[in-house]
Amino acid sequence: MEQLKGTGKKARICSHLHSKMRAFFHTQSTPRILLFFIAIFVKLVASLLGGIGFVWKDTPMMVTGTFIWLIWFILLFLIAMPRTDKFLQNQVHWLKPSAIVISTLFIIAGLGLLITLTSFGVGVFPAEDSNKKSNELMASFEGVLSYNDGTALCHQAIENLIDGNNPYAMPNIVTATILYDNSYDQVTPLREGEFADIFPYPSDAQLEQLWQRVSQNPQQIPPELESKLNYPAGCFILPSIFFLLGIDDFRIVLLIFVLPILAYVAWKVPKDKKILFISAVSISLEIWFGIAAGETGSLIFPFLLLAWILIKRQLWLSALFMGIAIATKQVAWFFIPYYLILIFRIMDLKKTLLVVFIVAVIFLAFNLPFIIIDPLLWFTSVMAPVFDDLFPLGVGIITLVTGGVLIIESPLFFTILELLIGITAIIWYYHNCNRYPHVGPLLAVLPLFFAWRSLWPYFFYFDIIILAAILIEDYSIKSPKRLVPVSLFANRTT
Repeated sequence: MEQLKGTGKKARICSHLHSKMRAFFHTQSTPRILLFFIAIFVKLVASLLGGIGFVWKDTPMMVTGTFIWLIWFILLFLIAMPRTDKFLQNQVHWLKPSAIVISTLFIIAGLGLLITLTSFGVGVFPAEDSNKKSNELMASFEGVLSYNDGTALCHQAIENLIDGNNPYAMPNIVTATILYDNSYDQVTPLREGEFADIFPYPSDAQLEQLWQRVSQNPQQIPPELESKLNYPAGCFILPSIFFLLGIDDFRIVLLIFVLPILAYVAWKVPKDKKILFISAVSISLEIWFGIAAGETGSLIFPFLLLAWILIKRQLWLSALFMGIAIATKQVAWFFIPYYLILIFRIMDLKKTLLVVFIVAVIFLAFNLPFIIIDPLLWFTSVMAPVFDDLFPLGVGIITLVTGGVLIIESPLFFTILELLIGITAIIWYYHNCNRYPHVGPLLAVLPLFFAWRSLWPYFFYFDIIILAAILIEDYSIKSPKRLVPVSLFANRTT
């Protein structure tokens, strides 16, 4: 009887939530915003298929995940185009219920997962099972909710900085992995030493065997593991402020940066669209999993978000935040061409040059001291992802290689493809920025999808940047060189 009562109560709660969502979407949404909620679901499916396929070494699943990622890019492109509202105005009859169901299910599932993990931890999920694939999947899930090697090296760098040492001179992935209770399968292997002839990626057994050997002598860094601190200085300077205040968990620092800035952006979103933005952010599970894992991309996400939405309102603040972003992680560098093109189109060359100056000054303020101390060390560290011999990995078209469909052992083809797509995207945006300004963040990361390394964190936050820009303001052409904001709900389309 008690179980029946409990089940009935849960059903009433779900029914109430569903009715609220229906009423909310009925009054506040437009076709492309409804499409955004569907895109969130597509993105999650792509992430799950790609991740599970990689863990299980299942080529069809990996390639299918990549194909769904491409669909997600197409959806984001449509969402960023103002004409999509007019194009899909007769499709609301299925877009709306789809968005409602997705949002409701994500909220319920997210709350359930949060309560489970905070109450019982990852250990609530069975670690031992007769099914080997289930064991592998649960082990990888546990790894997602712990430091990765980049986070461990950043944490180590923060402590080195606080101790008065040059963080670029003292990284050690072995000691960092041991100290922060990281897993050996979270390290980044290099095609060096005993891994030189392995392709496309070392097996778990090979990584474990190497780890058993190197962990016996942690001070000796093996050539097979990436141990350089390959981020600009902002990655350890920004968190060090909070470490000095006694907050010594990188993930908590990420929350401190992300939550207030998301709250600020929600405040800037017009009143009738606030809940739409909050709902979209809440069900974007990749953002929260990224923070839970200490993913370093979470550190630049709020600054890129502010930089993009403040262009029209407070240009110097926008430039300041973009400077912080590029001084912290290299992924932000891909946003710079589109950011400057948009400013040039909205304003003029003089203000664009002013922004370049501010961004450069901020970047140097973070990095110049370490460049002066040892320019070669700083350069080889920050540019390690380009020059070090890394294995192919990611959710992009590289899955054709990692899945064994294609045998391409050199990154040259993918580097050329990445450059061609990047240059083409910049040229296209320059000529079409007036009509499609919010496509910029999408085009910024698109080349990475075709790179030798196309890791999923490269793609987990820029869709929120696009959504925020759309909800806060849109643009229409006033002159060939200038844009003016117009309401999202304006009848005129561009």
